[in-house]
Amino acid sequence: MKNEKMLTVAIEMLRELNPEEFETVQIDNTKYDDGSIGFTVCVTFPATKD
Repeated sequence: MKNEKMLTVAIEMLRELNPEEFETVQIDNTKYDDGSIGFTVCVTFPATKD
């Protein structure tokens, strides 16, 4: 999948989240020695009962 499409899918997934349904959200921002920058978004949902 091309970067643009993957980013669009990720944004849509985040927009569809209900803030009352997940436990935590974490955003990590990293600056590398070569000058590049990266970030990750992690959303944690509570365990489900089977």
